[in-house]
Amino acid sequence: MDLRQLEYFVAVAEARSFTRAAEALHVAQSTVSAAVKTLEREARVPLIIRTTRSFQLSPAGEELLVRSRALLADEQAALAAVRQAEGVVSGRLRLGTPTSELPFDLPRLIGRYRQLHPAVELQLISSPAGSAGLRQETTDNRLDATFSTDVAAHPSLISREISRSPVVVIVGENHRLAGSAEVTLPEIADEEFIDFPTGFGQRTVTDEAFSAQGLQRQVSTESSTAALIIAFVRHGLGIALLPRSTVLGRTGIRVIDLPEPAPLWRISLTWPRRRWQPPALTALLTLIDEDPGLVRPEESAD
Repeated sequence: MDLRQLEYFVAVAEARSFTRAAEALHVAQSTVSAAVKTLEREARVPLIIRTTRSFQLSPAGEELLVRSRALLADEQAALAAVRQAEGVVSGRLRLGTPTSELPFDLPRLIGRYRQLHPAVELQLISSPAGSAGLRQETTDNRLDATFSTDVAAHPSLISREISRSPVVVIVGENHRLAGSAEVTLPEIADEEFIDFPTGFGQRTVTDEAFSAQGLQRQVSTESSTAALIIAFVRHGLGIALLPRSTVLGRTGIRVIDLPEPAPLWRISLTWPRRRWQPPALTALLTLIDEDPGLVRPEESAD
């Protein structure tokens, strides 16, 4: 079993096609097919179950896919570390980014990173499943790291909290609570809510806050962007809980505080726990540590 065979297998598994994998790798399809057949022969189990109508990985194939991604990531990190010895940060950094607004200037951070480390192949990737999806892709080694609001513990991940913002209630200007300075969750539990889909970090924060007080609520409208949630609130479709940093300067809404201790929207950078940490990731962590606009609590291992 060699790394090139594993690279071909991962390409096939992700493309769900030998033809598309060969095109992406710029090699002949027969080369890819032969590599996968050799892996199956060495493993003595089928890795891919394919018919004329379907393509799926066997249980053994699913296991090999996760481990192959980790091995290939280690290879990339090791090669990049060798180059770093000559003073050049290089390699690939696949970085997950939420689709919702963050409480810090991510474009400025990424722009500064590109300026300092032009040799790094940087890919910014989002997930329709929100923070939960990004963390899963990081666990599966599809991503080298991700910005995430999902704080669930995972034994194979390390997280560093880098920013936080208190959660507030927003209502339309004509809403019955528009003149309130503060409301409690029981006082708004019967309202119609606009929120992110399940799996998004802010949705989890809000759901857990209500659940902790034994409350249920009705989410009538969902959106994956804070801007659209705010627009729906502005036009009277419901109310929402959002990070204060997200609603600053927005017009047509009223911002109402929650009693202390208010729920907090926390942003962490999360990456796989592995033997080799890519120098490209180390460089990003260094840049974050030097940014005066970010909160930097103690690093935590999930």
